[in-house]
Formats: sequence, structure tokens, C-alpha cells
Amino acid sequence: MFEEIKQESIKYWESLNDSSNIRISVGISSTSISLGAGRTLSKIRKNVEGKYPNIIVSEVGDIGFSWADPVVHVSLPDSPTVIYGNITEDKVPVFLDKLLNNLDFQPELALGVDSDTSFSGIPVLNEQPWMKNQKRVIMQNFGKIEPTDFQQYVANGGFQALDKVLSNMSSEDVITEVRDSGLKGRGGALFPTGVKWGFMLNATEGDKYLAINGEEGDPGAFTDVSIVENDPYRLLEGILIASYAMGCNKSYIHIRAEYQLAVKRLTEALSNLENVGFTGVDIMGSGFNHEIEIEATGHAYICGEETALMESVEGKRGAPRPRPPFPAGYGIFGRPTNINNVKTIAYVPSIINLGSDAFKNIGTENASGTALLSLSGHAKYNGIAEIPVGLNLNDVIQEIAGGIKGDGKLKALQCGGPLGGIMPASELDMPTEFQEMSGKGSPLGSGGIMILSDDTCIVDLVKNIAEFNEEESCGKCFPCRKGTTHIVQILKGMTEGFGDIKDFQKLENIGNSMIAGSLCGLGQLAPGVLNSAVKYFSTEFKEHVVDKICRTGSCLDLNKI
Repeated sequence: MFEEIKQESIKYWESLNDSSNIRISVGISSTSISLGAGRTLSKIRKNVEGKYPNIIVSEVGDIGFSWADPVVHVSLPDSPTVIYGNITEDKVPVFLDKLLNNLDFQPELALGVDSDTSFSGIPVLNEQPWMKNQKRVIMQNFGKIEPTDFQQYVANGGFQALDKVLSNMSSEDVITEVRDSGLKGRGGALFPTGVKWGFMLNATEGDKYLAINGEEGDPGAFTDVSIVENDPYRLLEGILIASYAMGCNKSYIHIRAEYQLAVKRLTEALSNLENVGFTGVDIMGSGFNHEIEIEATGHAYICGEETALMESVEGKRGAPRPRPPFPAGYGIFGRPTNINNVKTIAYVPSIINLGSDAFKNIGTENASGTALLSLSGHAKYNGIAEIPVGLNLNDVIQEIAGGIKGDGKLKALQCGGPLGGIMPASELDMPTEFQEMSGKGSPLGSGGIMILSDDTCIVDLVKNIAEFNEEESCGKCFPCRKGTTHIVQILKGMTEGFGDIKDFQKLENIGNSMIAGSLCGLGQLAPGVLNSAVKYFSTEFKEHVVDKICRTGSCLDLNKI
């Protein structure tokens, strides 16, 4: 069954890439749309309609270069694909005229060529500073295929892993392969995935569920949503493999409703799978039955915590449950449930295709595979990068992110979102590795890295993060509910000239109480950013409290004193 679908898909892909065709594709994601990519796509279609019958214009996934959006991919006959950046709507007419009528490849607009050798004065894309250190596993289809086109996904290796699993592997075989790969949860907890799946094998008879955590509420984190937007079939294939391994008969994908493009593409992709019989009853003729449901919910950062997510799926207010019982014994609707992050599940098809040894050879002994990073802030090159775990953090910031844009200097990184930490520029000569960074008080978490220049006031930044945590606390636990509020009040006083040297002891006491008494990770981890900031930037805090000055001028009320 699958072999026929595969061969048909390959023929379809070859017809799209026939050497007589001209292909022009625009990377479309929520990020690129905000930068005008939708208007660029419309303008291109308008300019070629009826004039060039052999041109195929399409929207593909976003390659991850947010700093270069709108990104346009062009394949002319007998030429490699050239990738162009910052092709805004107003540039389209001249850009197309030069390209199509004069064969002027305009190297000055090109980001690189998707080839092993340079072309027409355009360098190889993978040799550019922002790409040469990357290792794209999850992102291998980004910018290459139309996200909801089932045949394009299959033609590029999609569902081969699922076919292999359903044809030749037992549930135990799959779990062993994932466990041997060394894959750890990419939501931040880093629990070994294969071990976590194994807990489900001893569950009681009856319904078993897999829940996918696509909440991703961290400010500055956008890797999970990028997977759903740019390659939804990869996530769905991973879900089916994981569910087969654990014996789950239903999956819930928990994702924010405001991620409208992600929900739209995921819904369309799931519908296509249902139409070809890859979900439902007797998938691929294997006897495996599985249903997938998309749970598009409202904004609630707390639902990134797994027990609060289960409450949300059940239609209740998002708030954490006490543990035990643990989800593997008592989860959604009281049935055994496994919760995995989007990124974690997205690695599964690659592990099956590559083999556990090959996957384990990427990364480090402590964490195999790659890390998907959201690079934001004052960097020259913001966007999404995928690196082998363990790449030097300096290379990530100076090469991939291009350092600080403009004349500023690098001051610090804020990693791991509002429950992470702050790391000064002096600490960056280290591996980008989960445990290494946690040891510095700035965990990588789910991959968000905010790059900060020297005009950033650390006290003001920490206050803003504390305000986020206060707003997003569900209020169920007294230590978290009151602790986040008191931290905000003290930090606000520091930025307004009312700080006192005794505040540092108060903050430490509040943080310790939150860590000891909070029910979930929000309260337990919320003091982390504050603690790391005080550790590395104590001088700046004391300037606010003792000298009543803000060296960056960010705290306007303080500077009026």
C-alpha cells in the first residue's frame, strides 16, 4: 500500500521539478507574514500570471531566516535553486524582470545557492556563517516543500519511518530504538524519552492517550510552532509511531488557538491523512488503530505544565494537579497518558530512519541529537537555527546569530524563557548543552535565546520577566501567587528609586519559599532568572538600590531622582 503511494508521490515531485519548469516559492510562516511575505507572494503571482505559462508559483515553509524575510526561492531551467532574502513587495517587479527576462541572478540580493558549488557569483548557502555550523534534522524540509502537500512530504522521505515500524517492528522494538538513541525531552525537563514511553507498557487495559504539548508560551520561543507551521506531517508521523509504541489509541495535540496558521495547516494535514487512511482504523493495513484530535485552546502559559495541560484537554480551567498520581497511571479522563513536547515527537521519524546509533552520534554524551533554537533580541540575525548539541555557544551567537546588530556590544543572554536564567557575555565559551548551561544558572530549556546588547538594563529586564510570571501564575498555590507579586513589587521599587539593601535578602527568602512550596514548575522555577541576574550583575542591582542610578537610562523614574 505505502509503496504505491510513495512511487506516485515521487512522480508528482519530479513533475514539479521538471527542468523545463520555473519554480518560484515564497516562505510563508506567521513570522514571515508579519514582515510582508504574503504581499510578496501575491505580487509575484500577479506579475507572472498569463505571461510565463511554465512558471509554478507556490508557498513553502519558512527556512528560518526571520532577519531575511520575505525569502524567495527560485529554480530556473538548468540552474540550481537560488535563495533570496528581503524581497519585499516593492522589489518584486524589477526583481522578476531582471531574473526572467535578462537572466540576471542578482547576487546582491541572494542569500546563497542550494548546491555544492557556487553559481553565477552566488555562494553556497550551507557555507555561509549562519548555516555552516547548523545540522538540520527536524528542519530538513523547511523551505523545501509545501507544508500541507501530502505527496511532497512522502516524496522527500515522509512516512518511511511509520511504514518501517508498522511492517517490521514491535512496540518494544520501537521503544528500545528511541531509548538507545539517547533522545531526551525537549520541553525542558530532559527526561529520557524511551524510558518515559516504557512506563505506558505496564498500564491497565483500556484507553491510553498521548498528549502533545504545543503550548509554547515562553516569550522569545517559537520553535514548536515553526514545526507545526512548516512541516506538520513530521509531527503527525512522530505521533503515530509513538502511539504505536505505547499502545495509545488516541492522541491530543494541545496548541494555542492564536497560532492561526499553525492550526490551519495542522488541521489540513490531519484531514489529508484521514483521507488516505493513515489515521483511524487499520492504518496501512497493519491492524493499528489510532485517532488524532487537535485541541486548539486559549492563551494560558500554565498549560505548558503537563498536568495543567491535561486539565485543559478535559475542558477544565488550566491549573496543575498534585502528583502522585502520575499521568502514566492516571492522566486524561483518568486513563494512562503520556505527554511529550512537539520537538521531542518530531525527532522520532528521524531516529527510526537514521537508526539509534547514527542519531546518538550527533550531539554529546549527555544529550544526543540536535537543539532547535529561537534566536531573538538584539542579534543581527534573528530566527530559528538547528545545531548539533554541544556546539560552542560563542559560535551560535557570533556566527549563526551574527553578534549584536549596529554598534552595540554583547552584554548577556536570557535563556530558557521566563523560567530560565541570565548569562553574561563572559560565560559564553562553553558548549550549547542542556546540563552545561543549567550549571551556569541559565538553562537552555526549550531553546529560546534572547541576545542582549549593552544598552539593556538587567534590573528592568528581570522586572518585566517577573511581571510576566505574576500575570501567568494560575493562583492555585499560595507561594507562587503571592511570591510572584512580591517579587514584582520589590523590583518595581528598585527601578523607581525606592529600593533598599534589605531587598536582596527579602528576594532570596521569597524565592526559597516559592521553590519549596509551589505545586508546579512555574512557581518552583520563577526565581531562577532573578537569582542568576543578581549573581552575575550584582553591581548593576546595587547601583539601582544604593546609588539610585540606571547606567542605561532605561529606568526613567529612577533617573529623575
